[in-house]
Amino acid sequence: MSIQQQLHDSQKTTLDSLRFPELLFVEDQLHEILNKADGLIQKTCVTLLKSGGKRVRPLLTLYSGMCFGPLNSLMIKASVSAEMIHMASLIHDDIIDKSETRRGKPTINSIYGDHAAILTGDYLFAEAFNILSTEQLLKTMRFFIEAIQSMCAGEVNQAAAQFSDTIEKEQYFKRIAQKTGILLAACCQSGALLADAGAEEIEAFREFGLNIGYAYQITDDILDLSGSTESLGKPVGSDLLNGNITLPLIYLMDNPVYGNWLREILISHKINCQGLHSIYEALISSRSLEKAQLTATQCIDKAKACLGKIPASPYRTALINLSDSILLRTS
Repeated sequence: MSIQQQLHDSQKTTLDSLRFPELLFVEDQLHEILNKADGLIQKTCVTLLKSGGKRVRPLLTLYSGMCFGPLNSLMIKASVSAEMIHMASLIHDDIIDKSETRRGKPTINSIYGDHAAILTGDYLFAEAFNILSTEQLLKTMRFFIEAIQSMCAGEVNQAAAQFSDTIEKEQYFKRIAQKTGILLAACCQSGALLADAGAEEIEAFREFGLNIGYAYQITDDILDLSGSTESLGKPVGSDLLNGNITLPLIYLMDNPVYGNWLREILISHKINCQGLHSIYEALISSRSLEKAQLTATQCIDKAKACLGKIPASPYRTALINLSDSILLRTS
């Protein structure tokens, strides 16, 4: 595939508004690696690539490193590994949630079945660690191992708390750190480490990644309740229908007017379209969505404060701009 064709194909997968040309190197390697797969695995991997994605994790890896030095091949390889780990986790999430669409397109499990989807996810994990196992990248592997362990724990904890009417804000933040934040932190730490950043700077990037992850997931949770099927590429209210209690709902449960009403709905495990609409109206009336949005903004402020310890550069500025763009997402 030519670089011109890849540029065309990646227009929907990169963050166009911010124009990060370095992501083309990541896209190139993703296509090269996944096109080498055999048979059905190759078909499922190519289908996944065509479904697009924002490539936030590669971008964080690259630009965290480029805050300290020029782009190098190790940063690109770590970025590719990070994206494949993310892709694998999405496939497994879709199987668990029985999702039929993602980004407006059929999921791997809905096209090829759960068995093929599980094996595709496992293949992506294996390929990611095949890259990370090279001597120069071994020092970053511990970050990604921690991230995968955390994602598994987060998924188990989420399943155990389905339709819970007692979940609190601290539990929620622990879960979204496990499911989202720690992988983003691993990306930032890996990029900085591969550019020979110091221990204090690497730790600053860990905190940056965690807070970016908090804001990203809170925004996702707000959009799940207030977005549109067209923009989300999946049914509105999917998380709530699956019993996943998110921050806006936690704030609604704390509301003196609506709290007991929502708890009764959760205990019943019965939520239909009318119920979703009523909950949405309650979220608006109680300002619970607004409160969740404020919390996401506070997380972004903390993330940007972490970058105050990083030397000024165009790449630090790009990461600050990326942080702000998270709050403006519609999908």
